[in-house]
Amino acid sequence: MNDTLIRDSLKLANEVLGHSLNAKSTNYWFWIASAEFIIIALLIFKSKTKVKVTERQKFKNESLNNDIDFHNIIDSSFNSTQLYNELKIKCHPDRFPTDKIKNEIAETLFQDISKNKMNIKRLLELKEEAKQKLNINF
Repeated sequence: MNDTLIRDSLKLANEVLGHSLNAKSTNYWFWIASAEFIIIALLIFKSKTKVKVTERQKFKNESLNNDIDFHNIIDSSFNSTQLYNELKIKCHPDRFPTDKIKNEIAETLFQDISKNKMNIKRLLELKEEAKQKLNINF
């Protein structure tokens, strides 16, 4: 009984496979689905192999490409506050209320001083600029 069942199953499978291989009509939907599968697989592979640069990595790369003045960093952290306080008092625009030209110069200097509060190198440059443009003695 099992022999006849197996033979009948093999005969039926052979007929089905033979019919599908000899079919004259092509199944277009199969080829479209196959093409879509290949495209999706390629897109997934491409997205997995793509190197993603995060904001943190961009900052790190830019920092490594710039010249770093460690002397200025260390000197600024210990000495910039005293110089900043001195400059903000001497170069404040309110010290020149009657002279419009000096008031405008003091205004721009004061803004630069405020921006560079922790950069002693730039504060020293601004001090020299204040000496020249505003005739301030330190």
